[in-house]
Amino acid sequence: MDGITGDGRIYRLRGKPDKKAGMLQLKPKRLIFAVDCSASMARMTAWDGRLDRLASCVCMLMESLQGFEHKYDYSIVGHSGTSASVPLVPFGSPPRSKEQRALVVQKIFDHSRSTSAGDKSLEAAALASLAVTEEEADDYLVFLLSDANIGRYGISPAAISLALKGDGRSSGYCLFIAEPEAAAWLVKELPLGKAHAILDVETLPQAFKEIFSNAALE
Repeated sequence: MDGITGDGRIYRLRGKPDKKAGMLQLKPKRLIFAVDCSASMARMTAWDGRLDRLASCVCMLMESLQGFEHKYDYSIVGHSGTSASVPLVPFGSPPRSKEQRALVVQKIFDHSRSTSAGDKSLEAAALASLAVTEEEADDYLVFLLSDANIGRYGISPAAISLALKGDGRSSGYCLFIAEPEAAAWLVKELPLGKAHAILDVETLPQAFKEIFSNAALE
């Protein structure tokens, strides 16, 4: 009777509603973290603990991403005065134990203590933006971690922003972990939402929450 009278309710399919466009993740997101292993990190850590703070941030990231390999494929590289891409964690091979994560942190300390003075933040950002898009993914995110001690090398916020753009497929973000005044200035000068000052490791989760929320809207 309902069919004869044209009641459309009988033709409705039962099941889960379709997800909104952009909400269905078909492939893992590719993330790359370019972390500061420069000589200034080791030299100044006795003053403000910046290298220890970086190590804590890296540990927190590795632990948070463990078990989510189906959603996130990530890599960690270092940058310093002698290299723009020090291999620490390759894509597809995340550390799965405390011992493996400790080795990653030890490499950061060892490189920072042995590298020459200098800064290759721009080259690191550019290389990371290219590397992250080498394989197909649901999304591409680049994170440049720096002690914000870039002014002495003549690096401008505009140059950092340009380096992080890559070929336009990835989204780039800066996390500054030292030099409060310089970090505050850089956060102000870089595009809104693209930079965060992480002077306390406890603020890292909130920063990433904001970053992923903004990335979903881009």
